[in-house]
Amino acid sequence: MSSSPDVVGILTSKFPGKVEKLELTPPQDAVTVDVSTVREVFRFLKDSDELKIDYLNSLSGVDTGESLEAVYHMSSLTTKVKLTIKVKLDYEKPCIDSICDIYRAADWFEREMWELYGFDVKGHPDLRPLLLPEDWDQGHPMRKGWTGRDFIIKPEV
Repeated sequence: MSSSPDVVGILTSKFPGKVEKLELTPPQDAVTVDVSTVREVFRFLKDSDELKIDYLNSLSGVDTGESLEAVYHMSSLTTKVKLTIKVKLDYEKPCIDSICDIYRAADWFEREMWELYGFDVKGHPDLRPLLLPEDWDQGHPMRKGWTGRDFIIKPEV
C-alpha cells in the first residue's frame, strides 16, 4: 500500500510565502493560504495528479473577534488525504474569490458566508439570500458584535 502524499510540503513548496503550515490540535494536515492565491491553490489541489483533492467536505466562515476567516475542509476520495485550509480576511471589508466553478459544492457554502458573515465573494454567479428572508436588512447575524432588532442578549451564568 502506498503512503499518502505530503500535501502540506507540496503546497508550501509550490506556493512559497503564500501557503504556510498551520499547527492544529489534534495534529492534522492544515495550511493558511494568502487570500490573493485562493483560486490558484484550489485549482492546483483539484488538478494535481499527485494530490487529487477532489472533494470539498465543508466551507464555513469564522469570526475570531479580530479577523474573519474562511475555513475549508477538503479531502481526496482517491488518495484519502484530508486537508484543512484557513484564509484570513480583512474584518471591515472581507473579500474572497469564489471557487464554485472549481468545486461545485462551494456554491451554497459561499452564499451562506456572504449572507451570514458579509463576505464579498468575488465571481460567485448567484449571490442571493439562502437562509435569511429576502428583505433582511439587519446585517450579518454570525458576526460576534451583531445585534438585530429582535436580538436578546442572554445573561452570563
